[in-house]
Amino acid sequence: MQAFIKTALVAALGLASLGARAGEIADSSVIANGAVNSSIGLNTKAFQNIGVAEGNGKIKTTAIIANGATNTAVGINSTARQNIGHVSGNGQLTNSVVIVQGAKNTAGGAFSNATQEIGFAKGNGKVQNSFISAVGAFNTAGGLKATALQQIGGATGNGVLRKVDVFANGAVNSAVGLLSSAEQRIGVAR
Repeated sequence: MQAFIKTALVAALGLASLGARAGEIADSSVIANGAVNSSIGLNTKAFQNIGVAEGNGKIKTTAIIANGATNTAVGINSTARQNIGHVSGNGQLTNSVVIVQGAKNTAGGAFSNATQEIGFAKGNGKVQNSFISAVGAFNTAGGLKATALQQIGGATGNGVLRKVDVFANGAVNSAVGLLSSAEQRIGVAR
């Protein structure tokens, strides 16, 4: 009996560890109003994840709503990453709704990097049969060699966008400073 219990326990732990690697959000609602994340100091990093599935990530039949989400990193070599309704690693966003209003992602300081991804799939990413709305989304990086990347309603890594409505009214992406660069992608499959 003891051997059976030990074997069952080992098998259960093994399956649990496998399940932990493959992120999945299904038949759910994720609502985040006024979420604030910040980091200030030398070589600072601020990561804000709302409704995110990683490692063969899947979001299906789910509503993700985020109003006024703010993510800020300030300092030399700062990084601000804001992911809302985001999947990665053969990521799939299917039969879902992502509604975001007034999301702000800011990195300030020399060599700063601001990345904002809303309703987005990476790594053989697929967004299918879904509705993505990002109204008034702001992504800003400021400082020497600052970079800003904003991606809304898209997919990368042999990306697929199929039967998807993408609204990005008032989306702003900017990089300010010597040798800075800004790239904005809305409804793009790459």
